[in-house]
Amino acid sequence: MENIRPTTRTRARPATVRQLVYWFLKRLVDIVGSALLLVVLSPILLVIAIAIACDSGLPVIYRCQRIGRYGRPIIVLKFRTMRDGSHHHLEEMLTADEELRLEYGQRRKLRDDPRRTRVGGFLRRTSLDELPQLVNVLAGEMSLIGPRPYMPGELADRPEADRILGVRPGITGLWQVNGRSDRTFDERVALDVNYIEHRGFRLDASIALRTFVAVISGRGAY
Repeated sequence: MENIRPTTRTRARPATVRQLVYWFLKRLVDIVGSALLLVVLSPILLVIAIAIACDSGLPVIYRCQRIGRYGRPIIVLKFRTMRDGSHHHLEEMLTADEELRLEYGQRRKLRDDPRRTRVGGFLRRTSLDELPQLVNVLAGEMSLIGPRPYMPGELADRPEADRILGVRPGITGLWQVNGRSDRTFDERVALDVNYIEHRGFRLDASIALRTFVAVISGRGAY
């Protein structure tokens, strides 16, 4: 695993009682919620795993390195949606096609990515590929709601890095319910900072409800 230097934590103001209660209850909801969802959704998880194996073979889980709280590297779990060697294919495509290179530079994603499998395209549109991250939430590496985890180097030299990496990354968040991949990378960063500045029970509940609408509509999911 790549050695990533954790962010420097500056001295912060003492937490208020309200903040301490919020942090405690948020973690409690993460533990109980992720455990219940893993049990309830286990038949769906099994069906998805079988579909991936039948469509494009093993493995069915993709382990990707991301940056967690305080800049610590974590391994985030996802259902595999790409073909083998997708990273090498990406480099070749971006080198050969300037338009794709520009699109990837703006959003860190490709709308019509030829590396996706047939099942993978469906999983991406419905966000079902993110379900294995419930294990990351249960382990304390992620939260149900928070900024999406960034790839190593994505926040390098950005002034917002310490603020964003000061909280646990989430399965869903403000970016996911506000256009997702239709947003530029700069807009994604701004939305994450906005969430951190205003996070609380009301905002988390709003994001949770809007997540269902976003998943059903499929807007920005690719």
